[in-house]
Amino acid sequence: MEESNLLKIIQVETDEHKTYVQELFCEYLNWANLMFQRQFNISFDVNAFLEQDMAKLQQFAPPEGRVLLGEYETKIAGCGCLRKIGEDVGEVKRMYVKPEFRRKGIGKSLLQAIIYEDHQIGYAIIRLDTAPFAKEAQALYRSLGFQEISPYAESEIPEKYRSSWIFMELFFKPN
Repeated sequence: MEESNLLKIIQVETDEHKTYVQELFCEYLNWANLMFQRQFNISFDVNAFLEQDMAKLQQFAPPEGRVLLGEYETKIAGCGCLRKIGEDVGEVKRMYVKPEFRRKGIGKSLLQAIIYEDHQIGYAIIRLDTAPFAKEAQALYRSLGFQEISPYAESEIPEKYRSSWIFMELFFKPN
């Protein structure tokens, strides 16, 4: 996994790590809820979603998934997850970097680590869905080779919002 003197990518293993994940998921969900209110005039129960996410954290556990934290100068700055959604398909979930740590390459390093882990697990494809308002995230995904695709069945995005969402995937070239 990629590391610099300032940034460490950590595989979540301890209860302390899980506490950081919960804090980041909560911050991410609050941000997403605010954006949904602004963009679509809808809102959701952040606490209910957070409870669901934490209850389903196991879907991101090895051997088929990953939960990664980005630690920048000893502070937890962001996270990214990977889960299995098909025989040889992984999915990026909950990519989030705290606002005060953005523009430091943390999101890119987390995504590169997830791509690496996806390939190590043996998946041939990695997919993701992203909100239409997440322009910076979309630019990051494209910069690492992701291309837009039609909505995929395993996405958690409700059917009625799929037409406004962005779906992407990255294929690995056979060795």
